[in-house]
Amino acid sequence: MQTTDLETLVSELRSDQEFMEGVASWLEIPEIPGDYRDLPADLRPELREGLTRRGIPKLYSHQAQAYEGVRNRQSTVIVTPTASGKTLSYNLPILQTILEQPETRALYLFPTKALSQDQQSELNELVQELEGAGSGSRIKVATYDGDTPSSVRTAARATGQIVISNPDMLHSGVLPNHPKWIQFLRNLRFVVIDEVHQYQGVFGSHTANLVRRLRRICRFYGADPVFVCCSATIGNPRELAENVVGLPMQLIDTSGAPQGRKHMILYNPPLVDRVQGIRRGIPAESRRLALRLLTRGIKTIVFARSRIYAELIAGYLNQSLHNVYTENQGIRVEAYRGGYLPGERRSIERGLREGTVHGVVSTNALELGIDIGGLDAAILGGYPGSIASVWQQAGRAGRSSSVALSILIAGSAPLDQYVMQHPDFCLAQSPEQGFVDPGNPYIRADHVKCAAFELPLQPGDEFFPDAEEYGEVLTETGVLRRTAGRYYWADRSYPAEGISLRSAVSENVVIIDRTKGKHRVIGEMDRVSAKELVFPKAIYLHRGEQYQVEELDLENRRCYVVESRVEYYTDALTKRRLQVLEEFETLDLPGARVRMVDLLVRSQAAKYKKIRFHTHENVGYGEISLPEEEMHTRAAVLLFYPDSAAGQALRAIAPESQPGVVARLGWLLRGVAPLLLLCRAGDLGSAERIRDPHFGVPALYLFDRYPGGTGLAEAIAARAGEILVAARDRVEQCSCSEGCPSCIGVRDQADEVDPNPRAAMRRFLAAWLAADAQGQAGHDRADHDQASLDRDVHDHTAREQVSPANGEHNGSG
Repeated sequence: MQTTDLETLVSELRSDQEFMEGVASWLEIPEIPGDYRDLPADLRPELREGLTRRGIPKLYSHQAQAYEGVRNRQSTVIVTPTASGKTLSYNLPILQTILEQPETRALYLFPTKALSQDQQSELNELVQELEGAGSGSRIKVATYDGDTPSSVRTAARATGQIVISNPDMLHSGVLPNHPKWIQFLRNLRFVVIDEVHQYQGVFGSHTANLVRRLRRICRFYGADPVFVCCSATIGNPRELAENVVGLPMQLIDTSGAPQGRKHMILYNPPLVDRVQGIRRGIPAESRRLALRLLTRGIKTIVFARSRIYAELIAGYLNQSLHNVYTENQGIRVEAYRGGYLPGERRSIERGLREGTVHGVVSTNALELGIDIGGLDAAILGGYPGSIASVWQQAGRAGRSSSVALSILIAGSAPLDQYVMQHPDFCLAQSPEQGFVDPGNPYIRADHVKCAAFELPLQPGDEFFPDAEEYGEVLTETGVLRRTAGRYYWADRSYPAEGISLRSAVSENVVIIDRTKGKHRVIGEMDRVSAKELVFPKAIYLHRGEQYQVEELDLENRRCYVVESRVEYYTDALTKRRLQVLEEFETLDLPGARVRMVDLLVRSQAAKYKKIRFHTHENVGYGEISLPEEEMHTRAAVLLFYPDSAAGQALRAIAPESQPGVVARLGWLLRGVAPLLLLCRAGDLGSAERIRDPHFGVPALYLFDRYPGGTGLAEAIAARAGEILVAARDRVEQCSCSEGCPSCIGVRDQADEVDPNPRAAMRRFLAAWLAADAQGQAGHDRADHDQASLDRDVHDHTAREQVSPANGEHNGSG
């Protein structure tokens, strides 16, 4: 398409009164010129010529800075916008070193297999340019992941100079078999960790331990690689990279790349029920806006917040475009999400690059820097959970155009509506920080097992200084044995195969279509997700096709489905039970107290809803009979003691309304907390107990939804004041009259006690925070009075020590 087509559409949107009524903010980012540097003086002639052949006569300033730092063996983290040439920032110094010293090896780690495949294509093109420029020998690039055939894996180990992989394969395939990788590891000089902002929470904590295992093995073989990390915008890139890698890092965060003009729109769909505050849904609005773009020839990506939504929106678009005479007006739209087979993913990615796919509806699987061609517009179907993700997703548009359009469509969730009410928060520099906890006891114990399997551990190990602490515990359980002061793996099992870096369980359930005896594998899913998405009688959506689950065989990790034609999809309802295992410190919060605890959470998908396509109305329920999942985690328990401001504010509410108020507070806090903690709403769980059997007072549990916890409970306690203020603002500023999903949560009219739950929540939070403010003011006044007294005493003493005649001090002091 021509750039002018998008510019014309932007002008039409500005003059569209109905559209503009929903615009909460429209940010126009002007074009930015590039900052260029000459190619490095020591660059080999074939690299210089290869770059020139690709139309790169100069480097951006950040690329030149990265080249110099990496060549000087300085571990580096590069933080620049999408499509700013971060790949060349590390490729150039690494290729230069390999050309100088062919025995050099480099390991590239990407968080997804799709990104690995994309980066190999990019690297192969550059290597081919080197050959065309007269390089004496071909640089050997190999991909080593779960889709790599065994014959290619052998070649990667033996001859690969640059091996492209992912943390999962390093964890389960490379390090446990390091004797087969001796030649590679002995000469490993560079490790690239791309999209380092993705390494947070459970995945980041696992990866931090994994990198320490890699460095430990490298040290054993006499290698000490330089690390290069790349990241999107994040509040603490150097700190995050240093926590993941365990080394000091040089930070490069000023981009020299030019940027085209960008339009970023925050759009709040129109209300369809003002009394209940219900807005037009994200699927319908995403379909409507994407259809408007696609039919104008504007290549578009739509980001959906779940697998179901990705399939729904793609299906709605294809239904709207359906025309057998024009082949859907020549427009091809595909869904893209986790669980697709490798061949399906590659086909969609190739179609986007080659232009045969004009629109794609994706989960955050395409949020990362995969080359998917020249997309012009991005639609974000709901706030993705962090400001970094907003800019990462918006950055997928405009890679090959001088103008780009991004539209964030708000849902009814508290987080979405808070962003609409505070657009500057979203559109300003990201305040979020990435958090990893390498010392998480569950994660640490897993990697101590793996490290002992790879090489015997001894107390005071450089990379696992707590080896003795964990070693003694694991020796008692029988998986390690201690001999001559060192810990050896003693179990018959292979530890890495039972440890997943990304989820609580490592087992995947294979989804098999057995319609009319086919027995064809169409997808896969982790076991926990399978219980909530492919339970018996569930409707499974896959690339526009509809299947009904006949059987979920968890023991053999198989799910059998058959083709289906019904007018609804399904969504599971999950119930939870809590048990406090151990208590830790008590922290003071604004007007309340919080207790940190170890918590056992039992969860079970008990029922499911049948939801009609397009209207999304509930058309029935069904029962689910599957075993419970158990999780041991950390929680921050908000306690409403009678003498606290929070407790007094709660007691002022009618007893029959108190359970609803506490439940809605949990909804609010869980909804707005991700704005201040770099996590997703799904990373947090909440549960209220108006008569808590453990503490004996009303309690609200806010817990990590990952085994062992990832520090989110502790972070909630540390920033509780800010989170509470954000929650109060959300209730105060909501446009509904009596409460809605955007402020106090979903209302169940059958169980409703308070006629105006929003008003009750406003009174509760206002009384709580006002009482705390008064208490604080009293402390401040006392502090002020004491300070005034101290100043009076000081001034009086000073007057006695100064001579009235000349102002000089009397005495020797």
